[in-house]
Amino acid sequence: MRINFECSGGFANLLLTYCANTDELSEELSQELLSLIDNSGVFNLIPSQVAPTSHGSPDVFFYQLTVNNGNRSISLSCNDITAPPALRPLLTRLQELSFDQRMKSN
Repeated sequence: MRINFECSGGFANLLLTYCANTDELSEELSQELLSLIDNSGVFNLIPSQVAPTSHGSPDVFFYQLTVNNGNRSISLSCNDITAPPALRPLLTRLQELSFDQRMKSN
């Protein structure tokens, strides 16, 4: 499964990205992400229903997420306000991974 994630905004106006193929990750991380994706119901979301309608609060994070699993694919945009509760654990974990990846590359 391919995952492309971007997080921007927040108090520090961060821009974080994380791209991964679960087939190329450690077994533990791969299973964690697959479980979070499954539990989030991301493939059942309707992108227009989670899309932010305005920039909102200055310290809100905005997320771009694309998940591709062979014949199933979804791309959506949301923020801290419009993200459904079931999606938040996935967004939080991807944000952590993108921050870790950024720190390792610096």
